[in-house]
Amino acid sequence: MKLSRRAFALGAVAAAAAIPRSLQAALPPPEASFGPADLDVLDALKGVVYGPGAEALDIRPALQETLGFLDADKQPVLASLPSTFDKLSRVLVPTWGAYAGLAPETQAAALVDWLESPLPFRRQVGQALRQLVLAHCYGNEATWAQLDYPGPWLGRVPLPAHPLRFGEPS
Repeated sequence: MKLSRRAFALGAVAAAAAIPRSLQAALPPPEASFGPADLDVLDALKGVVYGPGAEALDIRPALQETLGFLDADKQPVLASLPSTFDKLSRVLVPTWGAYAGLAPETQAAALVDWLESPLPFRRQVGQALRQLVLAHCYGNEATWAQLDYPGPWLGRVPLPAHPLRFGEPS
């Protein structure tokens, strides 16, 4: 579990590093933890990713925990990714306002625009944000029922164990 969340977090840091330097100049300096603007963006993304009922999911503690999986020098990069997405959305599509203030349909369209962009850095950032929002559910049994996820197979479904035989053709 920690390894997968760490992998998601490292992927998000790599996505932020893929942003062209010319656009990085327009971004605010990274903060050590998720600020109010970052949390607003993540709450809006939560509604897009999970759909109806998402407001009942509290992802904030898991997001803070995810920061702890990274080295101290990488934490600000991850913590600033949501506001980076918000600022770049306004730069690249000036007709949009703050992501958290958009209508739900426009938020969904904006995320799809990032996920399906011909520009690799936009796809990477969109995927990283989506994974960041989804990552909190993997170890949180309280969210499984809300997402109609019955839980992992291991321990829930009996799986046959086959004896390992050495020297026999498989």
